[in-house]
Amino acid sequence: MILQVFKRWGWDYFFYGAFLLAVFLKLYLFGAFSDTVFARTGLVGYIKESLSKLFNEGTIIGFYAGLTLISVGALLLVSFWTLFLKQSKRWISLLILNAVLTFLIVGDLIYYRYFNDLLSMTVLSQANQVGAISGSILDLFQAKDIIFIADLLVLIPLVIILIKRGNGKLKARMVTRGALGLAAFVIGYLFVMSPINEYTKKYGSALFASNWYNMALYSQTGLLGFHGFDIYRYVNEAFFQQQKISAEESKEIKKWFNDHQKEMSKETPFYGVAKDKNVIMIQLEAFQNFVINQKINGEEITPNINKLINDSMYFPNFSLQTGQGRTSDAEFLANASLHPLYSGSVYVRYPSNTFDSLPGLLKQNGYETAAFHAYKKSFWNRYVVYDNYGFDHFFGEGDFKDGEIAGWTLGDKPFMQQSVDELVKMKKPFYGFMVALTSHHPYNIQSKFRTLDVGEYEGSIVGDYLHSVHYVDEAVGMLVERLKKENLWDETVLLLYGDHDYGVDNNEAMMKIAGEDFTPYNIEKTFHEVPLVMHLPNDEGKGTYERTGGQLDLSPTILHALGVPFDDRYMMGGNLFEEKNQLVVQRDLSFTNGDYTYKSSVDGFFDKGTCFDGKTGKITDINLCKPAYDQAKKELNISDKVIFSDVLEKFMKKE
Repeated sequence: MILQVFKRWGWDYFFYGAFLLAVFLKLYLFGAFSDTVFARTGLVGYIKESLSKLFNEGTIIGFYAGLTLISVGALLLVSFWTLFLKQSKRWISLLILNAVLTFLIVGDLIYYRYFNDLLSMTVLSQANQVGAISGSILDLFQAKDIIFIADLLVLIPLVIILIKRGNGKLKARMVTRGALGLAAFVIGYLFVMSPINEYTKKYGSALFASNWYNMALYSQTGLLGFHGFDIYRYVNEAFFQQQKISAEESKEIKKWFNDHQKEMSKETPFYGVAKDKNVIMIQLEAFQNFVINQKINGEEITPNINKLINDSMYFPNFSLQTGQGRTSDAEFLANASLHPLYSGSVYVRYPSNTFDSLPGLLKQNGYETAAFHAYKKSFWNRYVVYDNYGFDHFFGEGDFKDGEIAGWTLGDKPFMQQSVDELVKMKKPFYGFMVALTSHHPYNIQSKFRTLDVGEYEGSIVGDYLHSVHYVDEAVGMLVERLKKENLWDETVLLLYGDHDYGVDNNEAMMKIAGEDFTPYNIEKTFHEVPLVMHLPNDEGKGTYERTGGQLDLSPTILHALGVPFDDRYMMGGNLFEEKNQLVVQRDLSFTNGDYTYKSSVDGFFDKGTCFDGKTGKITDINLCKPAYDQAKKELNISDKVIFSDVLEKFMKKE
């Protein structure tokens, strides 16, 4: 009797159960491989804890902890419709759905390993750029990831065999299929919404309304829940939701900028020190501060930059502030002085917005402006954004002569030299913005350029990184000599800064190279620090400045040196010439202000983050970080509203 029942119904629903179990395990493996939360005490611990609460406290609230319940619910919601189908069609549909979800989970895992974030619709809309970074993607794929497709290797041939043998012709009655499908939908809905409702009752809906960080959403909704909400948000923003702000919000934003303009109008001894001088700003790819002034096997990693620092203003506590847009975010921070978005890149999502940009303002003040990048002009939508910024010229791939290939395109040495070739032709003063590229992940620089003895790191990605930055350092040295030869050295403000972290999960190596103790505070600090070297004409102000600052502060600082008034400027950054620490805010609401450094928690709760004393590096009372946290949150909120609503178009028209 049992065998007859299984023969009639077993295969019919075996595959549905196998689908749920297989994808659930993949979701759990994502949490394990990425070291992110799935269930707070692990899967077994979660089940034990939940059953204990159920029987001892008589409540199902215990099941809401972690992501198990909501993940099962999400699986039921994405698959319940297959239960309405006839058997063979259901099997095929489940296989396709399994493959799609597997692709998404593995994509999230690879993306997380580099960006510490999840794929979003806005990121996927930039998928045309994946080909250019395929080397990085392949490098991030690990052998153990094969386990994600193990079930498909078994189930696909099994389904083919069963359908060919006629097993797929067995079918349940429509009433039965309908009842099971409806039950799966109802159960799935309850499993998803019950934990979410419990969360919003306790903490409110700010997480879903503001979403400062995608991982905070993931920690409450699970992987499939996050993607479901992300799709809803993307469609809503793209097709239905008017990106407008109220009159009250507009007034609040205007007041913030007015107050900021008054604060920025304060003069320092450096105001106008480089009036009417040229400006060259160079963004160095994945260039972090822990290699500066360091040696490996007795040899300097960056000898030319170290030498330049002796005659320049050097800011060792300068931090990156990029988000998912990485390099494009750094460009945006440096040239528009607004925060990047929590999801995707401004360059792709809002390329035609009105921005109070550095090149546009310098152009108004008589500068000829040019941007240089030795890759495709369409990458990161640069050709649209640069024109919108107000650059007179954009030299990209096709505009440079053939030269040595270092990394995966024209090396930074010929790139910088050819960029100077164009700058010397321009009228003075000029603004040249160079985006370097050689030190790009995964740092596969050609063997002939591997001139540094990296010792124990040879053959590893850390060693490859050191070889790459050493080459870039040589390019910087050649650039400095060229500017001197062209009699531009004392007529030019030169800025060098790194764009984002180097994307390597090896804190031990990073701290060893940096010569710092392996502590949570030092890791957090070192990971976010990129170099900022600013050379002013006649070596003005040379020295080391320990104050904190970030990429948001670059444009306002340059304007101050050039003596351009900050009245009516809509930039959010501070002035690094001021003798005070700047509040440096990360997209995930981590921050530093010199006195305290705050590392946000993955679930977005303030009190679950970590507050470090900036002087001792030790963990301190979390409430000491609250005032700066509130300020950081307000800044991100204002920046988001400015971008989403394009309110600067209205503000700047009235000026």
